[in-house]
Amino acid sequence: MKKMNEQILADYAQQLLGIDSPTGFTQHAIAWIEEQVQALGYTCYRNAKGNLIVEIEGLADQPVVAVSAHTDTLGLMVRAIKKDGKLAFTRLGGPCLPTLDGEYCRIITRQGKVYTGTILSTAPAVHVYKEASSQERSEETMEVRIDELVRNEEDVRQLGIQAGDIICLLYTSPSPRDRQKSRMPSSA
Repeated sequence: MKKMNEQILADYAQQLLGIDSPTGFTQHAIAWIEEQVQALGYTCYRNAKGNLIVEIEGLADQPVVAVSAHTDTLGLMVRAIKKDGKLAFTRLGGPCLPTLDGEYCRIITRQGKVYTGTILSTAPAVHVYKEASSQERSEETMEVRIDELVRNEEDVRQLGIQAGDIICLLYTSPSPRDRQKSRMPSSA
């Protein structure tokens, strides 16, 4: 059996995983895969639901193999703009909300503008909110703070952000493997 070039595979994975693709917003990941498949000389097409289908001719006496994969990731969607300019959200997929507290995100508007922000508890600091460390993390007790000078709902609307816009998660915590590679202490 021919051995896969591990560096090429790692490069492909890094490029693909760097494409924002929460549930319902996978068109950019699908387009990238389609481009890569065609560059390898294979033909492909999309079905009515937008899935990419690649058919590769095999040998007549060989078993038929099918591979299926999904390109969506976990994400959020703007549910509402709050009076103070923060964003209420709803989940896309099934992210575990307590793990998102303090994580960075990208808000992608319908016009294609991209803004960054931080997912936070509505009680983010124990020195200000005594319930900060014990408050349940849920869609009602978490919000997105946009990295723009916004003071109210109108300021956010002026940016083009509205209910239904996609919020992509940017995980910042290094994995154990990353810590080992960079020699970061395991408590980091």
